Amino acid sequence: MKSGLCLWHSTVHHQLYRLYYCESNCLTITIEYLFGNLISVKNVKMYEDRNKVAHHTDKYKNSSLIVRRGQEFIMGIEFSRPFSPQKDSVNIEFMIGSNPSSVQGTLITVSLNGDSKMSNWKSRVLDSSWTETTVAITPASDCIIGLFSTFVTVVTPTMKQRTKRNPKTDFYILFNPWASSDEVYMDNENERAEYVLNDTGIIFNGVVDNVSSRPWNYGQFKPGVLDACLFVLDFGKVPLQFRGSAAKLIRQGSAMINSQDDDGVLVGNWSENFSNGTAPSAWTGSAEILLSYASKGGVPVKFGQCWVYAGTFNTFLRCLGLPARVITNYCSAHDNMGNLKTEIVLDEDGRMDTEHTTDSIWNFHCWNEVFLKRSDIPPIYSGWQVVDSTPQETSDGYYRCGPTSVRAIKDGMLGYQFDAPFVFAEVNSDVVFHKRDKYGNTRIVSTNTTYVGQLIVTKSVGSSTADDITENYKYPEGSPEDQLTMKHAESRGMDRYQPSLLAIDVQLQVSANQINQGRDIGVTVYLTSLSTAHRSVKVSLTCKADYYTGATRSIFKTFTKTMNLPGTSEVGTDIFVTVSFSNTIGYDLNNVTLRMEGSGLLPLKTKEYSQIASGSSVKWIESFTPQYPGKKKLVACLDCAAIRNVCGQLDIDINPKNAGIN
Repeated sequence: MKSGLCLWHSTVHHQLYRLYYCESNCLTITIEYLFGNLISVKNVKMYEDRNKVAHHTDKYKNSSLIVRRGQEFIMGIEFSRPFSPQKDSVNIEFMIGSNPSSVQGTLITVSLNGDSKMSNWKSRVLDSSWTETTVAITPASDCIIGLFSTFVTVVTPTMKQRTKRNPKTDFYILFNPWASSDEVYMDNENERAEYVLNDTGIIFNGVVDNVSSRPWNYGQFKPGVLDACLFVLDFGKVPLQFRGSAAKLIRQGSAMINSQDDDGVLVGNWSENFSNGTAPSAWTGSAEILLSYASKGGVPVKFGQCWVYAGTFNTFLRCLGLPARVITNYCSAHDNMGNLKTEIVLDEDGRMDTEHTTDSIWNFHCWNEVFLKRSDIPPIYSGWQVVDSTPQETSDGYYRCGPTSVRAIKDGMLGYQFDAPFVFAEVNSDVVFHKRDKYGNTRIVSTNTTYVGQLIVTKSVGSSTADDITENYKYPEGSPEDQLTMKHAESRGMDRYQPSLLAIDVQLQVSANQINQGRDIGVTVYLTSLSTAHRSVKVSLTCKADYYTGATRSIFKTFTKTMNLPGTSEVGTDIFVTVSFSNTIGYDLNNVTLRMEGSGLLPLKTKEYSQIASGSSVKWIESFTPQYPGKKKLVACLDCAAIRNVCGQLDIDINPKNAGIN
């Protein structure tokens, strides 16, 4: 019989023993193993601060633990007594979604007893003391990303005891560009700092010969943004199984950032009426957009255009751990017909026939690139992938685009998923001009193989300057590599027009002065005949205001004129010159003098006008016969009391006599 008197106790090898004194004075020693009772869990610690620094997630304004897959993190478990790997069976369970399943990868079980066969996640016990057992957990490098719940389960032959749900032990798992085993691994630390951790940026816009930019706050670390990004996936019903694959996730995400089809984040608006929303040009960043969308339960935000879509998608991607950047393509084609060429239809007068032209060329267009390893295509085509959330064309039934390999676009290898032909046309399609007569018949009058994709830029690493990445997308025009690219593209359905036009012996060049709001625009058309024969040229000039997408806003000036070109200007051949002036001042001009002369061409001549009424024009045609070869210059000036310093000039190259005759 045991006495209630405890003489001593001691702890040996984490096991507690007691020695009892028998009341009959018979010294009987019994050793009782007090740990026959079930071990229980008192507390679970996630060591948020320590883990966030190690996982490059300490910038997130979120109290929960945030880790990156494929990288070890630390957690602590307080038991009711010391944990014994030999005698206690304890598992940690991580769950995501409403119906966790080990088969679907939404229920992950790791054992503290050294059994690694239960999951492709890894665990190891770092330290076990009386108060706490410290455990290291390594999520699989291809695991689902999102918000997981944590449970600790004690297992006996007859029962399982699982801890209750505790939101304080919930944690987020993100993609990991720092882990070589992750498909989004990027080995350059400066690039990781730029494309994952930088929460501000520059988005380039404007036109190809006048590149401009605007700042953009990505704000991926702001409070609530991470949950908003996950809400986008949930609201879009993106299967959890897709969320372990970067390619599948970003393809679904490109559809969800626009509101077409699925009530996604942003409503597009390319009109001038933004009265029931926010003008695209007014946004300063993405956080406001994403937080509004999530807080209102999936009500699309008004309004977006391409740079807003790209900026918001960039936040979404970086927030989830994907290396991403915003790209601007100047003279970006939109191929509506899928024939890999951009077709412009002109009417009889040479003006764009908007009714029959379905393709367009944007001054600039913004999309995103994501850096990842593609397991579904040859390894050479991994790296930067184009993804575009601006709703232009449907892909597999949804308005989305990509991912498609930048390198594959450059090589014309358009058979690899996804949407490579559309992106190729944006940067490298031929522009084909058709002329349509009044009977509806069309003929090809011109082609341009260099206009589309003239410049492609992104923000430089570590600075706000533009990084020209055009060579990532296309080889130099006409190079052997470019010719091979076009052959590859033709084999995938690119319909290239091989012109069989008459030789062109008249060159045309148009130039305009700097455009300032509220002031007149000066446009000069230069015609040069390369023939010795007479040429009659009909010139049609249309001046219109366009949206940056190429859509016409208004036509404010049309001009048609037939001009006669003699052949090559040479000694002894008569040349006609026309000086014209239109009074757009808004009032009559009185006592006007026109002067014209050209050294070695034409002696000083003058013409007087008593009045040039407002809105009227004058034309002065003069002929002369050059006597000397060489580069000459004709100068004409108009003068009156109301306006001064109105001058123009014409450069003429005079050839020796009979120079144009073979």
